[in-house]
Amino acid sequence: MRKIHVVLHKEALQGSRHAEACAIVLDIIFASSSITAALDAGARRILPALDFAEAQQISARLPEGQWVIAGEKNADPFPGCLSYDPLALSGAQVRGRDVVYATSNGTVALRRAAFFSQVYAASLRNGRAVAHHVIKHTESEDIVLICSGSLGRFSLEDFYGAGYLIQCLQEASNHSFICSDAALAADMVWNDRTPRDVIRAARLGQLMLERGMAASLDYVSQLDCSTVVPQFIDGEVRDIG
Repeated sequence: MRKIHVVLHKEALQGSRHAEACAIVLDIIFASSSITAALDAGARRILPALDFAEAQQISARLPEGQWVIAGEKNADPFPGCLSYDPLALSGAQVRGRDVVYATSNGTVALRRAAFFSQVYAASLRNGRAVAHHVIKHTESEDIVLICSGSLGRFSLEDFYGAGYLIQCLQEASNHSFICSDAALAADMVWNDRTPRDVIRAARLGQLMLERGMAASLDYVSQLDCSTVVPQFIDGEVRDIG
């Protein structure tokens, strides 16, 4: 029987475990939500970088005028670049372009997850689309939900998002899953609160509210507004939905 595992933060990933599994990376505030938004807006692909310096190195190899850099370090946007939040990446400035994107947690989580057989990025906005794609295109592989966390710390919003993905995976499948204890706990958390309440209560959500980013939080709190299925393969994320 297939199993669902939840990794509580990216630093807990162990490269020798479950390499044959399908991995889904979650960074609800904001990276996986922003990746979804950019692909919805017509970005050609997302190139996840570990930091601003690597983002600059990647962009230097791309054709002039066909890319933008976006991201943050410790929740501060890179100077002179697009911001990291989904509203900044949902406009015409990304259409038809590569988005070189670096964040403190989400893009790092994607890169660390590259050893899995398949790697996707999911948010509340596209969780159902990703879950249905995974169930349709995989058979017996375990599924590992990776909470990006915050610099090695647990993040409530990512854990909550994992609970939602578990629900979507169960609804999309005709078979039952064996859930790890962490997966069972995430499922329980999901069923206990609304997305808006959880995201605004989380530590990072509180910080974003203090910075006047309530609209961005409301955006990432919306369920199943997107059919984008972002898959990370060979160093880039594309919509394969």
